[in-house]
Amino acid sequence: MTGFPVKLYVYDLSRGLARQMSMQFIGKQIDGVWHTSVTYQGVEYYYGAGVQTSVPGGTHHGQPLEVVDMGESSLPEDVVSEYIESLKDIYRPENYDLFMHNCNNFSQDLCQFLVGKDIPAHITGLPQEVLQTPFGQMMRPMIEQSLRPITTAPSAPVPVRQAPLKHSTITPATQARHHVLYVTSASHLEDLIKTKRCVSVFFTSSTCAPCRIAYPKYDELAEMYGEKCTFVKVDINQAYDISQQWQITATPTFQTFVDGEKIDNWKGASPLTLESNINMLIQIAYPPHSHRKLSLPNILGTSSLPITYTRIPPLDKIIAKLEAAGIKDQILSRVVTFIKEREAHGAREAALPDLHLWAAFIQEQVKRGANSDALFPIIDLFRVAAIDVRVGSWFAEEPEYKTLRNVIEFTSDDEKPYQVRLVTLQLLCNMFTSHLFVPHLCQELGGELSQLTTSALLDVHSNVRLAASSLAFNITAHGQRRRAEGAEEVLGEISIDLVVALIEGIGRESESGQTLSRLLTALGLLLYCAPNIQDSELFAICNSLEAREVVNRKKNEPIAVRALCDEVMLLLAPE
Repeated sequence: MTGFPVKLYVYDLSRGLARQMSMQFIGKQIDGVWHTSVTYQGVEYYYGAGVQTSVPGGTHHGQPLEVVDMGESSLPEDVVSEYIESLKDIYRPENYDLFMHNCNNFSQDLCQFLVGKDIPAHITGLPQEVLQTPFGQMMRPMIEQSLRPITTAPSAPVPVRQAPLKHSTITPATQARHHVLYVTSASHLEDLIKTKRCVSVFFTSSTCAPCRIAYPKYDELAEMYGEKCTFVKVDINQAYDISQQWQITATPTFQTFVDGEKIDNWKGASPLTLESNINMLIQIAYPPHSHRKLSLPNILGTSSLPITYTRIPPLDKIIAKLEAAGIKDQILSRVVTFIKEREAHGAREAALPDLHLWAAFIQEQVKRGANSDALFPIIDLFRVAAIDVRVGSWFAEEPEYKTLRNVIEFTSDDEKPYQVRLVTLQLLCNMFTSHLFVPHLCQELGGELSQLTTSALLDVHSNVRLAASSLAFNITAHGQRRRAEGAEEVLGEISIDLVVALIEGIGRESESGQTLSRLLTALGLLLYCAPNIQDSELFAICNSLEAREVVNRKKNEPIAVRALCDEVMLLLAPE
């Protein structure tokens, strides 16, 4: 696949003064006070007053002094946008520090993500070079004060283009703001009505003055219900065949459909009537689920934040252990340094190691089938590093997910040492801190995750079962969040594997109340508001596995577990 160029824009904040006067002031030649940004697909990304965007060369810094070709990337714009969003918590406006946490750190992280390359060392190393001089340390507050207004000034952002909807026949040119689609052909309109669950069509015309009254409300409703309903506008002056075929004689005219069947047809531009009719359409298309009548404070009151494992092992002992096993590599020390700096000073002070080298190293060790004494600490380092959203996001977008897939496949074997299985499960839990990992959960890695979780829930070691129950919770909590947002079901086929594993795990668990609680919560989240629950394969499997009897037998457990059992029993009860 042909990639898009990634460019590093380099600016001199001193505008030549550093080159002229640095030797005189600090006794060292400095060619510039470097500010950098990254351009990709027509957007310039940089850090100043938070993470900012601009048209290339359109920031308050003017034109770059130098443009460095960093290579090419084929990552789609929506993925890059999600990664940028994940960085905003690290690169906040108040976190900006000209010497320790600046635009060049941001450019370094973004270039690593896009192309796996470091920006030039003379740029990233400049702050330390200045601070190593006595005069540089003395002048630091003054330099900060004079340059901060320049580095953190606001700039007019460029709107990042929306990627076209996946699996959609709509082209980017026909997709408008607020999820409203402009349709110009009768066949296209018919296809939408036949294939979409819920459709609203606004027949308008460019010469219709009353239509303009309804535009803001229609766009507002499209923004509100865009996940549930397809909102369409048809300009009958441009789509004459539609007006003839649909016998539209006046504008504005509105028609609504559910599963291809017409629900309503009305004329007039009243915003109140429009809102009332669209609300009724949503109620018809998505009637309230019977589960919403249930009181489930323990299941629904559980925090939906992912369970993570952040404990840091004795890093120096890990390196010594690996060296004793004959495994030495520079990337190991770099990853350990990254973990130490992040723990001591926070993510903003921790420079990422070369993640391409780290991925290649892990893959090589897994391929060699390193003994458990060696592979366990390597995956454990991976687990700790993955807590950082930048690391997790990089591996979430690695081509073919090679590293994660290799680790999962290696540890799915029940014969592998339990320590390796344990840290792999904990690693996968930590990957949920990245928003970019979750979309791949079922589409690309669902089978592997399901197989590992299923086997681990039946492991003889209680701490492995606890980690597996945490992973099951993270997966089902994500599915429940998406369901609550009105999105299409995201767990798909792995929900069947999960429900089997959860029921069997609940039946067998006799040692850990914590594991049992997580299994029951995960089962509850998987079942809650599942579509067509009584007629679904999910419910049929619960019946065939006698899930109600399995759960009922756990009512002799502590009070907290009994309360969860009661709530799961409500979800399993026939209507």
